[in-house]
Amino acid sequence: MAAGSLRRRALILAPVMFVATLRGVAAPPPAADKTVIVGVLDAAGLPVTDLTMADVRLREDGVDREIVSVKLSSQALQVALLADTTQSAEPLIRDVRASLAGFVQQARKTSPDTLISLAEFGQAAVTMVPFVRDDGALNSGINKLVGRPGAASVLVEAIIDASERLAKLPSPRRAIVSLNIEPSNEQSREEPKKVNDALRKSGAQLWSVSLQKGDLRNPGRDVVLNAVTKNTGGTRDFINSPSALEGVLRHYADALTSQYEVTYKRPGSSAQVVQVGTLRQGLTLHASGFAPQ
Repeated sequence: MAAGSLRRRALILAPVMFVATLRGVAAPPPAADKTVIVGVLDAAGLPVTDLTMADVRLREDGVDREIVSVKLSSQALQVALLADTTQSAEPLIRDVRASLAGFVQQARKTSPDTLISLAEFGQAAVTMVPFVRDDGALNSGINKLVGRPGAASVLVEAIIDASERLAKLPSPRRAIVSLNIEPSNEQSREEPKKVNDALRKSGAQLWSVSLQKGDLRNPGRDVVLNAVTKNTGGTRDFINSPSALEGVLRHYADALTSQYEVTYKRPGSSAQVVQVGTLRQGLTLHASGFAPQ
């Protein structure tokens, strides 16, 4: 969001305050504190650790909100890893395993209590390791990943499944990290709205990296991935070299484990869209556009 679009507006108060005490006129409900999870990266793509209230502006449904605190998040982070095990992944499975293991290792450096799960999406969305803090269990599951001959992709189905699993966890700090190989044939039949609604309900950010080894075959899936990563505050990346996969996933781990909690005042009404921006030059913010409920 451009900094200029987030200037504060002057609020003119009438000289007389009227109290709603007349019969049949209810006082407006008090403002409630709401919190959004925000990742902040500098121009080099590194996490920013000195963000302040003065740096941040926030709107809901186009209306400026009062920010009451900005702090590094103390909420537990929960991440669902989604791994490609289609036929396209078969010759690259060592790179897939190494990059996922790198994510786990990097996440533990900053956030050792992060809950991480592992699922595959070759032919079927299957949870291989539930949400755990046990690196041994995660690495064991990663080492069992194999590309399945003849298997097509059900990545969209896996995203919905991961969203539903994350929605059941207590902390609002949630993310899905997917890794897929292009090209592959996507067999998921879920409508884009269902994907969007599942991510809205869970509040999870979607971070997606695609290793592109040929022309894309799934324009429908690409539209969904591009839209929902943007809507949720995540990112969509394409790379051409298998050796770059691990670096991308380690970068995702850094971004997710260094997030902020931005707390603000909301009047009694609900909201649909939240926008978070910054006045500091050179920063990139990753925040969901779904207003917290």
